[in-house]
Parts: sequence; structure tokens; C-alpha cells
Amino acid sequence: MNQPPPKRLANSTSPYLRQHAQNPVDWYPWGPEALERAKSEDKPILLSVGYSACHWCHVMAHESFEDPQTAALMNANFVCIKVDREERPDIDAIYQKVVALMGQGGGWPLTVFLTPDQRPFYGGTYFPPEDRYGRPSFRRVLTALAETWADKREEVERQVESFMGGLEDIAGALDEGLAGAGDAGSLIQAQTLNEAGRRLLAVFDGEHGGFGSAPKFPNVPALTLLLVLATAGEEDAEAALRLGLEKMWRGGIYDHLRGGFARYSTDERWLIPHFEKMLYDNGQLLELYARAAVAFDDLGCARRVVEESAAYLAADMRDAEGGFYSATDADSEGVEGKYFCWTPAQLEAALGAEEAARVMTLHGVPSGPTGNFEAGMSVLWRPVLSAAELGGEGGPEGRAETEAELDAALAPARAKLLALRYERVPPLRDEKILTAWNALVIAGLCAAADAAELAWEDAEAAARWDELARAAADFLLARHRDAGGRLLRASWQGRGHTRAYLEDLALLARACLALHERSLEPRWHEAAEALGIELFTHYRREGGGFHTVADDGEALLERSESQHDSPLPSGVSVAVEVLARLALGGVASSASAPVEDDELAAHLEQTLARFRGAQARPSANAGLIVAARWLGPAATHVTLRAERHDHPALRELVAELRRLRGRSPRPITWSFSAHAGAGAHALVCRAQTCSMPISEVDALREQLL
Repeated sequence: MNQPPPKRLANSTSPYLRQHAQNPVDWYPWGPEALERAKSEDKPILLSVGYSACHWCHVMAHESFEDPQTAALMNANFVCIKVDREERPDIDAIYQKVVALMGQGGGWPLTVFLTPDQRPFYGGTYFPPEDRYGRPSFRRVLTALAETWADKREEVERQVESFMGGLEDIAGALDEGLAGAGDAGSLIQAQTLNEAGRRLLAVFDGEHGGFGSAPKFPNVPALTLLLVLATAGEEDAEAALRLGLEKMWRGGIYDHLRGGFARYSTDERWLIPHFEKMLYDNGQLLELYARAAVAFDDLGCARRVVEESAAYLAADMRDAEGGFYSATDADSEGVEGKYFCWTPAQLEAALGAEEAARVMTLHGVPSGPTGNFEAGMSVLWRPVLSAAELGGEGGPEGRAETEAELDAALAPARAKLLALRYERVPPLRDEKILTAWNALVIAGLCAAADAAELAWEDAEAAARWDELARAAADFLLARHRDAGGRLLRASWQGRGHTRAYLEDLALLARACLALHERSLEPRWHEAAEALGIELFTHYRREGGGFHTVADDGEALLERSESQHDSPLPSGVSVAVEVLARLALGGVASSASAPVEDDELAAHLEQTLARFRGAQARPSANAGLIVAARWLGPAATHVTLRAERHDHPALRELVAELRRLRGRSPRPITWSFSAHAGAGAHALVCRAQTCSMPISEVDALREQLL
């Protein structure tokens, strides 16, 4: 009698792996045990990569991994390894390129077949249980590959050599494509930023906002580039950014009951989302909307998005120790979007006929049986309403109600719907803590606090968001470490084993700089310096750039590099920004580490020289184009000096710095330096030249304009 396979995934730190613990498949986590078994038994590896909020990962799991016959085929012929892409982006990045070489678009679930020494010979994404969608059934693939491995090993080796050569070609092509013409200064020049903006605007959707067509993702790095151009007075960039931010908020991609954004829209109008909510999107969008609120006085949706999204993160995504969870699923009770959508009958039962009709008007819910989504269900969104659609005489003095008045009047109805929604079976929440994604939220909360003070004069909200940001950073810096004190990539319930990647260190260092600029507490700047020095020491690539994995990390098929933006800014771009900002204040002079300022400057120059062609593809390289400004002649560092970091005279100077930075294209950063002299003052430094001490706000403004 066959014994059930061991449940090796049951105690994993990854919720995604734990979801598969009861499969009849003999799953292993990635590690020495699985790799050694493949070698000792001369079996190929079946590598399955996904993440907990992935809809099609769930579909393939149900159709294939829960099926005893399919599992028997897998167990008999392969060593089966399950990987969470969010915990191991290095593994995912390598084998996504293999699928790209096969002419497929990549994505998840990722299914790749490897030799025992980890070299790929076949791959794909989702495979159905029967032949359909123009794809072979998973069982047919398993059978064919098992037979090929057993009887035609030379064919496998030829395919391996083809893929390995292709991976080398990809690396060479990426370097060649990024090199372009010019020198290290090419990315720093103002015309480079303007040219990148023109290229972005050429693919901007002038009707619905955003870039390209369906499926449509927010692409925050690209929108951030438009924000930089808008603060420089580029009217087309400002108009595009305003449109994009407004349309995303109005769309169903935004959760109009709780706040926060879904991962992407399945249509070009932002109407129907893929309902999973990712922490990295919500951290970045929180920062973007907050920064836009400071830059533009009249961006009406910004305050709402910031306040509601921050409340969502604090209430629904926060761990008891201060960190933030990774994601929530798209599905509940096996149905995509069921938790978030409403039928007219449900709305009427909850609110009564009259109020339900008003909610349906404001939130674009069709009154018929079809709905705007599936099975009669509708996504709540915010269409622009005409006077005829608003109708009635519900406004002051008997006039027609405005959209804003209707929205305010229905706030209690939305609260009632949210309370009812909380009674539904919720989507799965991925409760692992990821350093990089938490760092994005910390930076977003700091930007939100800036907006609360500068745009809305809400000191209470600013204090609340400051505290959330500090608590998350304290948790990461103090407790998100391995036994040797190195930063972790991920943890779950206090357990973690995967060491941090480049983006983890770089984004956390950036978040610490944001915390320092909020409070001037020296400990945050010291933490940023320590992280920056670690990433420079262990992650830099000879000749320019930065590796994803530390020099003492696990050896894989290749040592990958985060060159392009994904939904997140590339690790290289954030590393450039952080190290350039630290260098402006002098790293070596204020940190006990063997890193010289000229060594740091030389490597950053090599990095920009290597990637000098990035402006040709701004949709993939916006993060680096924006980061390069920190190495240009306009980049400014302000040293704030006083006996204590909380000296009262510093408050007005810092407030002015925040205001100027929020509305200026000039990259401005600042840090506190203890000084025993009387009073408080600022030293403004740029292009290797510093001002005389400045104590007055007007004089500081004059220096920075």
C-alpha cells in the first residue's frame, strides 16, 4: 500500500508553500535535501513557482496538484520542488528567463523542468488538466518529459545547452541595450529626463490614464517620473499624472469601501480589477498620492486615497509586532471577487431601496441582472456623473445634488456596507513579512505624514502615520534578522531563514532616510548608513551595477541582477539613490566602515555609464532615470545643526525643506548633525560647495530656489 508523501511544507514560513502541504504531491522546499535527492537518484527536478495571492496558481493546484493520478506521475518521475517567488525572487528571476526563451510571456504559476544540477530543459506557466487554451495537458507534458529523460538524454542535453546559451545571450543583450550612447553623464542631463518623459507620454492612455492597454498596471516608477517632470513645470506630464491618479482612484481597482488598490485592472478603464491586493502596490501608491498632494493644491482624490489607504494598511494588514503582511487573495469561497462585489439585491437588503439606488448611481452598479462583473455581481467604482444622472433636488436650496455632496451623504451607507463585508468569508491573507515591501509602506507613511502637515494641516494624522512607520522600521531593524545579525528577506510568526536581497537593503535604507528626514533622530540615519555600506560591500558588481544576491549568498545557476523596474523600482535604481544621497553627506566621514567616498562615487559613475541607454525604455527604467538625478549638479544636501535633533528652531527649517522639496524638481535631502554652538542653523551644499550657516527660513528658501 502506497504511503502518503511526507508533509514537508507544513511548517514553512511561506503561506503559499503551506497551502500545498496536504497535496498528494511529494513536495520539497528548495534546499539541499531536494537537490541532493535529484542527484543521487538521477531524477529531473519539477520546479513550481508561485505566490499565495495568485489566482491561476490556485487553479493549477486544484486541477493538477490535488489530483492523485497527476501527483502519482509527478512523484514517480520527478523531484518536485515548490518555491514562493516572494521569498526567493532570485530563483524566480532565473527561470522566468527560460520561459521567455520559449516565446512565452512568463508569469505564474511558473513550471520549469531542470536537470539535477539545476539547468533547465523545458518550461511553461499554467498547464491545464486537459488539452485546451492551445496548451498541452499537464499529464501529457509530464509523461513526455519523463520518457525523454529516460530514453533520449542527448535531446535533453541539447535543449539544456540551448537554454544556457540563451541565458548568456539575454545577459549580453540587456547590457548592450542599456549601454546606449554617451558616457556616465548621459543619465544625469536634464534632456535625458525630458526625453524619457516624451517617450512615456507617447504610450500614455490619454482617455483612461495609465500606460498601454489591458491588462493595465499602475507602474508607479513611471508615474513618479511624470511627477518629477510636473514639478519642473512640464504641463503635459502634469496633465497626464493628474488624469492617471484620478482615473485609478475612480476605477474599481481602488477599494471604495476600505481603501487600497488591487494589483491590476483586467481592462483599460481600471474598472474590473484582479482582486488580489499587494503590499508593494499600496506602499508605493500611498507615497505617490501623498507626494502629488503636496505638489498640487487641488488634487481632490489624493487626500481620500491617502487617508483611506493608510487606514486600510493599519487595520487590515498590520502584524502585532508592527510589520505589515504581504497580500490578500483575489478569491474567497473559491470565487474571484466574491468578497468585494455586490448585486442590486444585496445592496437593497442592506440599505433599503432608496439609499441602495443612490449608492448604485454613485458607484456605477447596473440595475439589471447582469452586473458589471460576473454572475450578476458588480464592482463598486466612481463614474463621472452628469447632472441628469445626479438628478433630484437633494442639494442645498433645492438645487440638484453635486457628486461631492452625494458622496458625502452616502458615507454612512458605505460604512454599513463595509461592516457587512467584514461578515463575509474573507480572502486568504498572506501573513509573511517581507522587508522590501514593508520598507515601501514605511516610506509611504512618511510621505503621508508630510502631506498631512503641508497640504491638510492635520497634525494628528501625521503623528499617527509617523508612529506606524517607526514601529515597522523598529521591528525590521531589531527583530527581522538571522542568528548572525544579517537582515532577513522574509519571516512568518517570528521565523525566517532567507537572507535579504538587494532590494530589501536598499528600500529599507531609503525608508530609514525618510524617517530621519521626518524626525531628525540620528538613529535612523545611522541605520541607513549601515544598510548602505552593507549593500555596497556585499552586492556591488564589478564594472558597475549591483547583484540581487550577496557575494556570500547561495550559488545558483547565475548571480542575477535587478536591472529593470517591475511593479517595484529596480534594486539597482534604489541602491543608486540611497548611496548617492548618503554620499552627498559624506558616508566615510560619519560611519565606521571601510568605504571611501571616492570609491563609492566611482562605482556609482560606473553604474550610470553602464546603464546610460536606460532612457530609451523609460517604462522599464524610470526608477533609474529618476535616481540618476541624485548624482547631478542640482542634487542638494542640507546639514541641519543644533545641540539636539529636537531643537525647536529646527522645526521651521525642516518644514520649509519639506515644502520646497515637494514642489521642486531639485533633489533635496537633509540630515542632522549635533553641534554644541548656540541656536540652530542649516548648511546648504551642492556641487562640492557649501553655504554659510543659515538660520532664517527666508534665507534657506532663497538658497534652494
